[in-house]
Amino acid sequence: MPNNYHLKLDIKITKLANFIDKGSDERLFIRYYIHAFGGNRRIQVDTREIQSKNSVMWNECASFQCRANLDQIQQLESSHITFELRSRKTRQIFGGIMTRSRLLGGGEISWKDVMDSKGMELEKWIKFAAKDRKFVGLKLPNLLVEMKVDVRDVETNGMRKWGSSKECDWFDSSVDMYHVETLVD
Repeated sequence: MPNNYHLKLDIKITKLANFIDKGSDERLFIRYYIHAFGGNRRIQVDTREIQSKNSVMWNECASFQCRANLDQIQQLESSHITFELRSRKTRQIFGGIMTRSRLLGGGEISWKDVMDSKGMELEKWIKFAAKDRKFVGLKLPNLLVEMKVDVRDVETNGMRKWGSSKECDWFDSSVDMYHVETLVD
């Protein structure tokens, strides 16, 4: 009888370090992209916007859940999650409000790093690469991210660490279903 696995990813965007505010009225937020099964699709998530300060804290958690088979998990292991530091400034144009975000820096964490870590849990400082001249000559900010992956056999509701058992008969599904929850402290 085929096995069906439930994959859960928890991400916590904690804080930004080494950010130097130049007195701007822009609001900062983190945008991240998670690989979705089935082609080059990805899920885009934005944190809440906060006024830029020297100490930038989010403490924002999100949980993503889906069913996966062996091929899909192997696809994940070769992909990464991209994180972007962005700013937004609201402008009034012709009586309306226009908001557009600007990319300041970016970085990534590979799925393989998370899945190979002890207990499939990882806490990592992401060093952003500059994408905007605002950071020319300045120390680039770092983002503290916590990630946890959980893989369970749906039939037995038992925990199965990826790669820890013999060959399995994986259930293949063309349905790409994600359940997303966001919790804010």
